[in-house]
Amino acid sequence: MELCSRLESGDMKALDELISGYYPEILIYCRRHAPSGLGEDAAQETFLRAVRHLEAYVHRGHFRAWLYKIASNVCADCWRGAREGAELCDLPQTDPGFERAEFSADLASALSALDSGQREVIELRYIQGLTLRECAEVLSIPLRTAQSRSRAGLKKLKKLL
Repeated sequence: MELCSRLESGDMKALDELISGYYPEILIYCRRHAPSGLGEDAAQETFLRAVRHLEAYVHRGHFRAWLYKIASNVCADCWRGAREGAELCDLPQTDPGFERAEFSADLASALSALDSGQREVIELRYIQGLTLRECAEVLSIPLRTAQSRSRAGLKKLKKLL
């Protein structure tokens, strides 16, 4: 990846491109998976770790999945540090409309009814936009497991919504 090689050579514009290209979606992920109030810190820590360990990244066309894996680990570290039981943080309300807020609340409730494996795959796949293969990489599970969790989770969501 050209961006990675520019980062390794110390190009600060490449760092700006990395952050502007991936920060918004990583921030949303971290807000949902880190303890309440620590989402922004977790997103920043994700990029710090990514830059710090950039030489460990092997380019196979899955840089985005690699970033999500780091974000997942950072959020897990946040929960361990907070010594609280893991649960989803509130979904951000981006639309001031009542119907959208009501749907977001319903979706958050339905997502919390899924088991953690299904919820994680559904969020990565349909909310964050990763492919099933990338979801499997982020979660360190076989592709078939990601597929079956996605199918089962969607089936359950359909019943709940």
